[in-house]
Amino acid sequence: MKKLIFIFAIIAFFTNSALAQEEAVFMHYIFNPTLINPAATGFDRDHHNVFINIRSAWTNFPETPKTYALSYNGPIGKRLGIGGMIYTENIAGLTRFRGQLSYAFQYEINDFDMAFGLSTEWHTTSIDNSVTNSFLFDMDDEIVMAALDGETEFDATLGIYGSYQDRIFFGLSSPGLVRGKLDQISGNGDGGPFQFLTANVGGKFDLAESKVKLMPSLLFKRVRGVDFQTDVNLVASFLKEQLLTGLTYRAGTGGNLGIILGTKYNTLQFVYTYDVFMDEFQNYNGGSHEITINFEFNRNKGKYDRSMKYRK
Repeated sequence: MKKLIFIFAIIAFFTNSALAQEEAVFMHYIFNPTLINPAATGFDRDHHNVFINIRSAWTNFPETPKTYALSYNGPIGKRLGIGGMIYTENIAGLTRFRGQLSYAFQYEINDFDMAFGLSTEWHTTSIDNSVTNSFLFDMDDEIVMAALDGETEFDATLGIYGSYQDRIFFGLSSPGLVRGKLDQISGNGDGGPFQFLTANVGGKFDLAESKVKLMPSLLFKRVRGVDFQTDVNLVASFLKEQLLTGLTYRAGTGGNLGIILGTKYNTLQFVYTYDVFMDEFQNYNGGSHEITINFEFNRNKGKYDRSMKYRK
């Protein structure tokens, strides 16, 4: 009986956290920055990209989060980027769905390539009716009762993204603009629409003698319902990015430490991460798995092409 109560308590915790947290928990934003910043949409001016992102957290424990995203982004014309994403997450009896359209405008300032972006988002949160059969079910819990019928909300994210000489990249985005403002109006928040921020910076450095490319990066994130987080990432690629490996560490929510492995063949890239939770709960699960599959399509060259070949 104690074990059963413990399991239901953990599931209730997951459900409450998922209702509060509105941002994807993917760690592969290193390879798909549109997961955290709409301004990265179409920033690769030479290619259209389709991403499949899958994350299974805390495996071997019942009803833990499973998150999926299918996204596209690519350049349109001389300075525009456009993209879309379908995102879903299942935690115990809870399902979250997000449909997102993103738009970005690119421009140049000396050696800087810059972009300003906006995403418009449709969020739906619902709980399976089977949760009412649990002895932990509380009819006075307003959040759970509203989610039984399905809650639908509109939201938006603003961002800027840039690179310096194609070597240093950086970004800043503010998610939850609409709901952050609504929280403030309802008395549930005190920071206004820009109270949530995600900032990242990193670089790409070629080591010519060893034919290795190093990609260190940092991410700082404060999003709805989650403590402040800091990510430290280091990725190394070999043989013209045909092989890659790296380490990632996330601090701020108990800590996650992961190893990254990947490969790229022609226009197909595959990346896998296994990470463990640096807290006591890791004793009860088999760690988390994350997979990214990227299909890259060359852009048709035209008079508006901005590749390095045409800029020189």
